Amino acid sequence: MNEFNILFYSSPNPMWVFDTCTLQILEVNDASIAAYGYTKKDFLSKTIKDLRPPEDVHLVEEMLSQIRADQTHFREFRHRDSKGRVFYVEIMSYPIIFDGKDARLVTTQNIEEKKAMVGQLELTKAKLNRMLETTSIGFFQVDHNHTITYWNHAAEKMIGYNREYLLGKNMWNVFPEAIDTDFYEQYQQAIREQRNAEFTSYFWPVQKWLSVTIYYVEEGLVIHFRDITESKRYEEKLLEKIEQLKEISYLNSHYIRKPVASLLGLTGLISNSLISADEYKVVAKQIQECSLELDSVVHKVNSRVNDESGYIAYEEIKNFSLNNLVEYVIAEIEKQEKSHAIILKYKEEITCYGDEYSIASALKQLIDNAIKFSPNADKIEVCLEVVRHNAIVSVQDFGVGIDTQTLNRIFLGFNKKSVAKEMGTGLGKVSDAALKHNGNVWVESKPGKGAVFSIRLPMSNIGVYKQVGVTNFSDYQGPGINVKYNNTLRSVVAEWDGFQSLHSIKTGCLKLLNVVTEQSAKYIFNDNTDVIGTWNEAIDWVAAEFFPMLQNAGVTHIAWVYSSSTFARLSADMTIANINTNIVVKTFDDAAKARRWLKQINKSYNPE
Repeated sequence: MNEFNILFYSSPNPMWVFDTCTLQILEVNDASIAAYGYTKKDFLSKTIKDLRPPEDVHLVEEMLSQIRADQTHFREFRHRDSKGRVFYVEIMSYPIIFDGKDARLVTTQNIEEKKAMVGQLELTKAKLNRMLETTSIGFFQVDHNHTITYWNHAAEKMIGYNREYLLGKNMWNVFPEAIDTDFYEQYQQAIREQRNAEFTSYFWPVQKWLSVTIYYVEEGLVIHFRDITESKRYEEKLLEKIEQLKEISYLNSHYIRKPVASLLGLTGLISNSLISADEYKVVAKQIQECSLELDSVVHKVNSRVNDESGYIAYEEIKNFSLNNLVEYVIAEIEKQEKSHAIILKYKEEITCYGDEYSIASALKQLIDNAIKFSPNADKIEVCLEVVRHNAIVSVQDFGVGIDTQTLNRIFLGFNKKSVAKEMGTGLGKVSDAALKHNGNVWVESKPGKGAVFSIRLPMSNIGVYKQVGVTNFSDYQGPGINVKYNNTLRSVVAEWDGFQSLHSIKTGCLKLLNVVTEQSAKYIFNDNTDVIGTWNEAIDWVAAEFFPMLQNAGVTHIAWVYSSSTFARLSADMTIANINTNIVVKTFDDAAKARRWLKQINKSYNPE
């Protein structure tokens, strides 16, 4: 009993003992008297029901069987002090024998302050939720398993998916289109380095520029983003206008001044009576030639000034039938053009999500070009098909074909502004329209067989969702690469597959580098056989950044197997031409010959 006395009477927490049969309080400590304001006599005259507000007494009666059970209880109740004030307490009680009676020892703790704090936190949380739901900033959260745990209204509006559809789903299953983007790299780095990140990224499925901030928190990542598309496009237009003014200034200084000076000189001869009557006809002809030259230059200037007048660069992003769009463009061209039949080849119905107007303008440009370069033919062909979840629009002319030099210039035109200007603005607009949709443009041509220009438009899950309200998240498949080590060749084998982009090339190259490092490999068999189209955006990165990584990892020889696609081949050639390392790169049209070369290299450097 001495131990009981010490624990009971000296405890800073209110404590009492009550009879489990009558509920009468049998003993109470000083802390209870101080906390509740009753005298000890008052306490001992009460039951535990008397400590409850009248409206809570029924709760005690409902728990009588539990009170009389031989168990320890931990609960939360409301109590009332001598002045009638009601407050929350946490109670721990356990059965004891007191003065020969079945009783319970009760320890209480006032949690009113704690409850008030929790209430304040709930209020703050409610306010925060209201703020997050009314803000124009997209906001979402993922846990360490990349599961989406929160998705606000602004995110719904900007991206398109509603929260009920996304919550509980894996981030990368939902957004496979984002895997090969800056966002994916920044996201992974934030997790790896446990740091915050702030960057600007273009999300092509909705064709929006987003200012993104990633916060690393204990529970995962908190990500918010703002739509900055309007300011980004204004900036782009401003830069275009600056370039336009530079070009006009160049035309003015280099081309206009010459015929103007000639006209001034010739008219000066006439006004000063320095020519004879017989020379008037010659001078008149020279004045006419200078005037025509000046008129041509002025026409060029006007063309550059009014270059955007009939072209709306950015329209509403929406779902549309690519088949219907192509038919419409063909019908509009056929109203003006009677010399060529435009034959449309369908393979399947295609629905796109994007900028309908820019695609229509690009297609019109390609058809106009095909007609122009088929002077001795009476038809051109337009083909629609889906290849690996990409909509492909191809336009074939039946002209003499494009020579190698011109093909190289067209390829360079999609990479360098200076070359693009020489080619005219038409193909530049075609390329811009494709890039907006995360696609690209390429050309296949053989002398005497004409040329085929193709536009690739990747299909997105978001586009499917906006059309039918559901998607199985498989409508976009990123480009592929299979990397493995071949013991026979003593080489890392990289088999590239499908259409490639800057980010897919980066992702694939880093996978390749990992295997090279793991195997301490010196040789690489780089197989591009199944690559389609172009990967020109990645040329500079591969040559300037990736090859030095390979050299530092110990790579000495690479057998590079070409794709049959002209622009994929040109992408490889330009990359190799810009490499500044000691790595020996040999190109092949045939994979078997590439393997034989690597085996020879192995024998030379690794004799048995």
